[in-house]
Amino acid sequence: MTSTTPASGGKSDAATPAETREYMTKLSGRGYAQFRHILVQLPEEGQSRASTLARMVTGRRHRELLLYLLLVSCWNWLEENQEPLAAATWIRALTSKDGVTWSPSTLSRSWKRLEELGLIEERKRDDRLVRVVPRREDGAEAYTAPGGRKDRWNTYFVLPDEFWTQELFAKLSLPALAVLLVVAKETSYQDECWFTYNRMDDWYGLKARSVQTGVSELRDRGLLMSREETVKAPLSPTGKTVRTYYSLTGEFSYTARAARQKTAQKEAQARERKKAAAPKVRMKPTKQRKKSK
Repeated sequence: MTSTTPASGGKSDAATPAETREYMTKLSGRGYAQFRHILVQLPEEGQSRASTLARMVTGRRHRELLLYLLLVSCWNWLEENQEPLAAATWIRALTSKDGVTWSPSTLSRSWKRLEELGLIEERKRDDRLVRVVPRREDGAEAYTAPGGRKDRWNTYFVLPDEFWTQELFAKLSLPALAVLLVVAKETSYQDECWFTYNRMDDWYGLKARSVQTGVSELRDRGLLMSREETVKAPLSPTGKTVRTYYSLTGEFSYTARAARQKTAQKEAQARERKKAAAPKVRMKPTKQRKKSK
């Protein structure tokens, strides 16, 4: 009888979910993904500032949020890919023993809901594969890479690749993921930020209870630190109040993210200089044969 045991000693040669995520993030070549602030909060004051994140949380669209985050994380290389990724590849990349379950049907429904939310363009078929194109983080326009920090609609924060490679995407509940994105957004240019639970609905469209749950979970996982500071409050009965400041830790801290951005920028500049300095290859003109008389 012919043996069907793989030559590698019983181990499958197929890429695992972890290997797939690692490869996808390496293709991006930066160590992080960029997301506009408007994913979390709209910039216009005097009106509702709730954006896509609030819609995802209130609608319990956990799968859709993760799928959109992964799509945007990969878009800088996926846009140039000759053929779209197969459904099985997306499912494998999002699969973890700790996270929500994925199947062809849940993936298809999630793509459809993202389309309904205006976060992806109409899906187009390339042969038997579906090509998906993201829209801007608030769903209002076609997607382009964030254009810097001068325009409040293009200001962005970064999410380190460890979010995927350390399987935090699967380990965090939806409230914890929401708070992670809020604090990452608010600390894109500073070490820490402050907020109060009773103002989160006004500022981000997030309910106090969800935020409290998310903060507690992030603290327990060692991803979030907080400190209290007494500040003056002229209208308070005591004339003072306690303000709580929050900061992310490890690779998600402001310092670590800023350092990674600086490194990526230097590497990109070095590649450009090398490209500019490379000698240009000139094609020799082909000699034309003399026509016989």
